[in-house]
This record gives sequence, C-alpha cells and structure tokens, in this order.
Amino acid sequence: MKKLTSLIIFVGLAINVSGQDQPKNLKEAFKADWLIGTWETKNDEGQVSGHTFSWKIEDVLIVRESTGNDGEVQGFGIISLDVDEDKVLYHSFNNRYASIGEIKFEGDKMIRTSSWKSKKLSEEELKSRIESIVANRLASGAVQEAGVPELKQGIRNYFQRTSGTRRYTYEKQGEDKMAMTHANKDESGQFVDGDPVTWTRK
Repeated sequence: MKKLTSLIIFVGLAINVSGQDQPKNLKEAFKADWLIGTWETKNDEGQVSGHTFSWKIEDVLIVRESTGNDGEVQGFGIISLDVDEDKVLYHSFNNRYASIGEIKFEGDKMIRTSSWKSKKLSEEELKSRIESIVANRLASGAVQEAGVPELKQGIRNYFQRTSGTRRYTYEKQGEDKMAMTHANKDESGQFVDGDPVTWTRK
C-alpha cells in the first residue's frame, strides 16, 4: 500500500511538472523577444530590405512584414503556437509562393524551417522576369555583359523550381544587430548554407 501511494504521488508530480513545462501561449514559447522590432539590410546594389516583427494579438500572434527597396510590403508571415503539438508554427506568403514551417530556438538563435510551393511560370512569364532582373542588374552595375549568360541561367533555375525546403537562422549579435543565414535543401536532402546577411535594428 505504501509503495502504491508513493507511485501515485510520483505520477501526479510527473504530470504536474509536464503541465508546467508546456507553454500556455506564444509569449511563453517564443524565446526570441530580441527579434521584435524593425530590421534593415542593404545589398551590394545599395537596395534596402526590411523585416518588421510585431505582436498582432498580445501573447498569441506575431506577424512579420517584409519590405523591398521601395518600402512596399513584399511578404507577410504569421507566427503562432500549436498548443496540441507544442510547436511554434510559421506561415509565410508572398507574390511567388506560400510556405508553412516550424520555429525552434537554440540560445540566441531562432531557426525556421519551412516547405514552400509556387505556381509554375509559363515560358513567356519566365523570359519576362529574366529580362527585367538582368536589365536592373546591368543598370545598377551589379553585373557586366560578360556575366549576363550565367546570370540568366541562374535566374531561370531559380524560377523553374516549384517546391522546396528552406531553413532560415536568425542569430542575435548585439542589441541592434543580427545575422540571418538561409539554406536550401539540395537533391541529396542536405541543407546548403548561403552567406550570412547582417541586419541592423532601425
């Protein structure tokens, strides 16, 4: 009887501790409060991009807006908590694709992994986008005529993909500085990291 009582107490404590460990809302689960705010980065062509993370519903929902060089919104994301699965989810949308994924935290890092899908462009649409991007790169001096063929092939390869998996790592490097690295999963199932991009708080 004494052993049974001890077992019941132990199980009760285990359930209680488990309940305490599980976050009740996104505020408790989101371990990157430092990310809240507006961040900007500038590429080699002098174009400025922005990310703004903000609470849309206090303790429940975070939204992210991405802006381009003209200040117009180019992408939108929703961060929420799946209380049943105990997962922080991320839904993202822009003019080319939509994605859904999960967010995890490691110290001063927020890691977002997502699977995305987009519609297949027609050959006419593909050529139009290639010519537009190439023209902009030539005008800004970001590419020379000799590099146009390689640039065109790279753009074509990018827009011909209609699905894939990406990983984004946001790493805090100071109160007003962070590095963001994105990686694409290749055909062998391995993530291939790009160069980290430095963002500063606006």
